[in-house]
Amino acid sequence: MKESITHLQAFITELVNEAVQSALEQQQETAITDLNESNQKAEVLNAEQAAEFLHIAKQTLYSMTSRRKIPFYKNGKKILFRRGELEAWLNAGKHEQQKNIQREAFRYVQDKPLNR
Repeated sequence: MKESITHLQAFITELVNEAVQSALEQQQETAITDLNESNQKAEVLNAEQAAEFLHIAKQTLYSMTSRRKIPFYKNGKKILFRRGELEAWLNAGKHEQQKNIQREAFRYVQDKPLNR
């Protein structure tokens, strides 16, 4: 009986240790992923890299910077971009999905019916 309890305690201890080890490994992987994403967002791109990232011609990028339509930095004659700011700029320009537009239109019509 005593031997069974000792085996059970050892088994439970091993399970707990494995669970803790697994949680620590997962935490470490998450921290590394977050750090990589943070570094990538802070990455500085030159005009050629930014144009490639945005899938536009370099001349289009220059035109957008001259009209101040896109976030950029100037270092002497060099124009630089941060990847994270370009991503945020892209996301800010997202068009509403058609179903969201239809839902809003339906609500508007319900709230303000035509007066005949």
